[in-house]
Amino acid sequence: MMMKGDVLSGFDTLKICTSYNYKGEKITHLPYNIEPQNVSVNYSEFKGWDEDLTKMTSAEQLPKNLMDYVAFIEKETGVPVSIVSVGPDRKQTIVR
Repeated sequence: MMMKGDVLSGFDTLKICTSYNYKGEKITHLPYNIEPQNVSVNYSEFKGWDEDLTKMTSAEQLPKNLMDYVAFIEKETGVPVSIVSVGPDRKQTIVR
C-alpha cells in the first residue's frame, strides 16, 4: 500500500461498520456492555482508489470509488457531505 498524501488513498478496500451482532441479534447501536464472545461487527465494504487527491480542485476530479463511499455515508447518516478535504492545507478543500 502506497500513501500519496491523503489519508484514504491506496487501500484496496475500505470498511464501514454498519451494525453489530449481539447475542445472535442484529443491532445498530454499540452495545453498552461489550463482551467479545457475544459481539461481532458487520461491515459494508467499498473499493479503494489509488489516485493522488492532493492536487484535485473540483468534485468532478474525485474518483468514482471515493464518491460511492461518500454517497453511502450520506445515505446512512441522512446528512449531506458538502466538503471533501483532499489534504492538510486550507486550500485543499473541495466544496460539492
